[in-house]
Amino acid sequence: MVFRSGRWQVISGRWVTRVTCHLSLATILLAACVAPTTQQPTYTRAELEREQRAQAAIAKQAADVDEGRTYSSDEVNKLTKRLSPIATRVASAATALCREMRGPRANCQYDVLLDSSRKGLNAHADGKNVVLNPAMVDFAENDAHLAFVIAHEFAHNIMGHLNAQKKNIAVGGILGALADVAATSQGLETGGALGKLGAQQALLKYSPSFEAEADYVGLYILTRTGYPIEDAPNFWRMMSAAEPRSIYVTSTHPNNPSRTIEMEKTVAEIRGKKSAGKPLLPNIRPRA
Repeated sequence: MVFRSGRWQVISGRWVTRVTCHLSLATILLAACVAPTTQQPTYTRAELEREQRAQAAIAKQAADVDEGRTYSSDEVNKLTKRLSPIATRVASAATALCREMRGPRANCQYDVLLDSSRKGLNAHADGKNVVLNPAMVDFAENDAHLAFVIAHEFAHNIMGHLNAQKKNIAVGGILGALADVAATSQGLETGGALGKLGAQQALLKYSPSFEAEADYVGLYILTRTGYPIEDAPNFWRMMSAAEPRSIYVTSTHPNNPSRTIEMEKTVAEIRGKKSAGKPLLPNIRPRA
């Protein structure tokens, strides 16, 4: 059945079957979208559930964080002073890693900005810059945690995640639109709903894995800065204390326990490479 003009309308099984076939084809074709290229550590369901329980216990004891507070000019200046030397250090390490991965002629220069107009515990990369909210700088309890946040956003830019997401959303939208056309040809007016659904599904399918990849590559950047990497996984435990919903919910971002476990395994991976004298470069997936 389908919702049309304020009522549920029953459509024939034949039409449903045809539309379902087109949607199945769209799902298969979504596999051609851009996916992460690094080979990250894996974890078990038991490990995830154990970490979820631990983070839930931490969240119960945590004090509330005022994410919506407004920072004064003096406070922003203090945050900028804290941010500047850390950002410079991370930028140097990120540029070096970027050129080793993408070649000496690659554009690896990205500015780090503090946007005093933004609220909430957030930071983002736009393909040209790394932008942090004041609350995020304030929230990071030590310089290594703040350096990791910056490194994570540099990793988004280095790995081309913004353009990959745009392409995936466009492909998903096109495939969904084809399903809209197929439905319309059978007398079912969708109002473009399947096109929107296709774009949304493409975003939800790949965005969490891009975030996990940014954590992974970000740790390789962090280790090159000289900041300790061993405590970096605890950043996501702190975030779970501030935002308990992220202990269980995965949407455009993975849940925090999964990120914590993967980062702990990445720390072990990096230690192993250091001990073996191997290059400190992320593992790349074998090409099919």
